[in-house]
Amino acid sequence: MVVSALGGTMSGDVEPTSPEPIRALATVPTLGVLVDLDGTLIPIASTPQQAQSDAEVASVLRDLARAPGTCVVVVSGRPRASLDDRVGGIEGIDLVAEHGAWRRDERGWSPLPLVGTPPDGIERTLAALARAYPGAFAEPKTWSVCLHYRRVSASSREALVVEATHAIRGWIAQHPEYELLEADHALEVRHRGAQKGTAVPWLRERLGPGARLLALGDDLTDEDTFASLDEHDVAVLVSPSERTTRAAARLEGPSEVRALLRWLARARHRAVAHRDVTIGSSDSQPPPPLPRRRAAVSPDDGPPLVVISNRMPDAAPSGDARTRNVGGLVAALEPALAARGGLWLGWSGRARAGQHRDLAIDRSVVPARASFDFEPRWHELYYNGFANRSLWPLFHSLPERARYADDEWAAYVEVNEVFAEAASRVTSRNGTIWAHDYHLLLVGAALRRRGFTGRLGHFLHIPFPPLDLLETMPWAPEIVSALLAFDLLGFHTRRFAANFLACARELAGAERIAEDALRVQGRVVRARAFPLGIDPAPFESPEDDEGVDEELAQLRTAMGDRQLVLGVDRLDYTKGIPQRLEAFARMLELHPALRGQVSMIQVAVPSRSDVPEYAAQRAAIEALVGHINGTLGEAHWVPVRYVYRSYGRTHLARLYREADVALVTPLRDGMNLVAKEFVAAQDANDPGVLLLSHFAGAAEEMRAAALCTNPYHRDGMANDLARALAMSLEERRARHAELLAMVHRTTSASWADAFLSALEG
Repeated sequence: MVVSALGGTMSGDVEPTSPEPIRALATVPTLGVLVDLDGTLIPIASTPQQAQSDAEVASVLRDLARAPGTCVVVVSGRPRASLDDRVGGIEGIDLVAEHGAWRRDERGWSPLPLVGTPPDGIERTLAALARAYPGAFAEPKTWSVCLHYRRVSASSREALVVEATHAIRGWIAQHPEYELLEADHALEVRHRGAQKGTAVPWLRERLGPGARLLALGDDLTDEDTFASLDEHDVAVLVSPSERTTRAAARLEGPSEVRALLRWLARARHRAVAHRDVTIGSSDSQPPPPLPRRRAAVSPDDGPPLVVISNRMPDAAPSGDARTRNVGGLVAALEPALAARGGLWLGWSGRARAGQHRDLAIDRSVVPARASFDFEPRWHELYYNGFANRSLWPLFHSLPERARYADDEWAAYVEVNEVFAEAASRVTSRNGTIWAHDYHLLLVGAALRRRGFTGRLGHFLHIPFPPLDLLETMPWAPEIVSALLAFDLLGFHTRRFAANFLACARELAGAERIAEDALRVQGRVVRARAFPLGIDPAPFESPEDDEGVDEELAQLRTAMGDRQLVLGVDRLDYTKGIPQRLEAFARMLELHPALRGQVSMIQVAVPSRSDVPEYAAQRAAIEALVGHINGTLGEAHWVPVRYVYRSYGRTHLARLYREADVALVTPLRDGMNLVAKEFVAAQDANDPGVLLLSHFAGAAEEMRAAALCTNPYHRDGMANDLARALAMSLEERRARHAELLAMVHRTTSASWADAFLSALEG
């Protein structure tokens, strides 16, 4: 790992087994130690109340605090009473509570002077929300409130997070002095001035000039402490696995932290007694942190491939579906990056003022990762603003939902410039860069302006609109011209590629020289279709799961002999969920014999909680479900079951197999991998029917064998659904065999290989 100011110089190499940075602290005249509590000194527990200190922690801290020239500060996000209760009685140590909002030295507790509204209002909101989710609770503090959900069932976590985030973002909009922090199974609303990094100048002022600092911590809030250190200090991440961090070294967990601090106490006592720490003695060798190799990147020795996306993939697989923020893109790109020794660059997910020029590079994981923090305003203006309120609706052919604001466009330009600057720091000038999706349409041009001469590719994961729609955007010519800085532009379908080619001719004066190629300013730019696929194996043979088995057994009992129609979608207005529900209800009106014989399950996966349009979409869907059930349902039969939650892959695969018909009917979609997952999950002897929108990108590949429908035509979709439910076994088998062959032919791996072969060839 290396931390670099984007305009500065990176550090040199540190040998992977060298303990020197830690050992040197034993002999400095004055040393300050800042150590986190939960996850660093003591193990994480299910609730803050269950996490307790012990006699060993007290002994280690007391001995270190007694060492000559040593000051020990426990820095925690806990309320001061809770921190006092656990370590306040240890002689000689100081405390920092509530992320720096309170400090305790020999004179007692004193508050950090902060200005703003106390968080009482959002505390009441989060407490009320927590009562609706068993296992959740809100922890109030002076200048923050933390919503804990570690004990909430995995299937309900995402819904809770989305609801809470929506409430928090709304409150923060009225109280900009606060920010949202995403911690381990917790969301915290915190005053921007109360952060752990404030403990560093407070301690340094007390210790005087020349003091060295050692900081140890395990979570993202400790990165504030690490960022506040200077080049002579040492930061240690406490984590059983690697992640992107500003720390120079890593320890596995609390037991290793205690061992290191115990050694440090002995070594500093010995240094005073003997004026030296003998290198060969048992006391002199610290329990070795696992140093993270520091590697500078020069213009000539960067990784051969850099992938850029708005968000980073997870450092390791997680059981929490919410953390899989890049979805199928991870499975497709990680093997390609690993094979080429490449690096993945993206936003860290954190927003902190003044930190975006710090680039954290972690080469200890495969593939290597580089990330940076956003300025707080970027999330609202760039991400929620231009990306998701301008580009997203327009590119999905819904121009009436798009809005255009000059400040949001300016933020979009600014963030693309920052991505380009970061990319230029981690790649050689003639390397290969592959950028992804609608967040980064301008990054290629920004890289060219910085002198990048290597191969540049871009893949758009959403549709590209036709010319007459794109022209409604005030900055359409700028966007098209910027895209022409790439060498290869990838789209899910031939139609999307053709739309871009037409726009490039009209808006940027590009010359069409081949079916998939343009000439512009002496360069050749290609635009081609690369349909993204899935890895079918996990859906064909899902893992056993007793909880899933039990839930599906209950579903079969509830369904009886009725047929099952299934919809699975992220909650988004482009997915056509209201239109689908109306078509289902219309089918029951047009075909009354089906009443009581078929039920629908609509799974809405929580999404984009802080964009108001999505909250309105959810409310509309829930009202429509209630209307349908109230109007058409019977005491013994509920027409529609609506589920607002996320499912893991195993659960989805098993649910797909239970369905007689899958309704994949977006109003417009780049691809829609649900269609391919459903096909892969079917029993070939008795497969279900895929009812697919003409306007899903998947329809270009699957149209011949899927039953296609028009989601804008309610009666037509109703009759198509009735036809799907009545389809013979012979026809279902024939359609499924053709669809399954296509799913195996175009996979996530073959997609990545095809694009990179075209880009690098």
